[in-house]
Amino acid sequence: MIFINALIKNIRNNPSCYYVYTNILLMKYLFLFTSFFQLIHLALADPRLINGGFENDFNDKNGWIRASNVPPIRSDKEAHSGKYSLHSKLKNEFALPSEGHLIQTVNKGIIGGEKYDLTFWIKEVDFGVSYVQQYMINWISDTGQVGNIGLTNFKGGKKWTKVSVPKLTAPKDATGIRLMFRFVTGAVKGGSGEIFIDDIAINRSNYTKEYNELLKANPNIAKAIKEGKISKEKVLSGIRSREEEKEAN
Repeated sequence: MIFINALIKNIRNNPSCYYVYTNILLMKYLFLFTSFFQLIHLALADPRLINGGFENDFNDKNGWIRASNVPPIRSDKEAHSGKYSLHSKLKNEFALPSEGHLIQTVNKGIIGGEKYDLTFWIKEVDFGVSYVQQYMINWISDTGQVGNIGLTNFKGGKKWTKVSVPKLTAPKDATGIRLMFRFVTGAVKGGSGEIFIDDIAINRSNYTKEYNELLKANPNIAKAIKEGKISKEKVLSGIRSREEEKEAN
């Protein structure tokens, strides 16, 4: 950075070096921009579901717990992305319900008061008259549950369909989240339901707070945005990209 400032000082008043000056000035802004994102890459918190695309097999470390009397399974028969998805297939032999659960708890990463989006993709194969598919969210802290969104039905179609649950506000004391999917048939003989689910994610709804803090702490970046050298959209995209990079890692 000292070297860049020295170059700018030496060529600023030399008309023949105008384009060099312009490029170096832009390089300075980009340097500040990149440095900022290296910092927020370490500082920003976000809840990250492990194995949300089910590309890794189930084990003690992959995050998911499968439960109830007919738990869903990992499958390579269908996938929205990659090679695998989660498959729930229920079929009552008698007038007794069948049920499967998929659960994951993320203890850290939630910021109280912030908004989050839950997204996932589904492909329905069979939707019997008594069949129900639902999600449920519990907001948690170090001391236990601090809020919840109760069992909520969702629906898709025969083709891969994205389900979005936007702007879920975390309670003030929340630091983590527990997500559950429930697949269940009623106590009806022949009751059935079958679904594939993939690419489950929980992300912050926006990064306006970080954007405003960036501009306040880095006047040169604010100036570059004002002068059209860097767009606001690119800055926000950079913040989100860093979070997605963290998720991939």
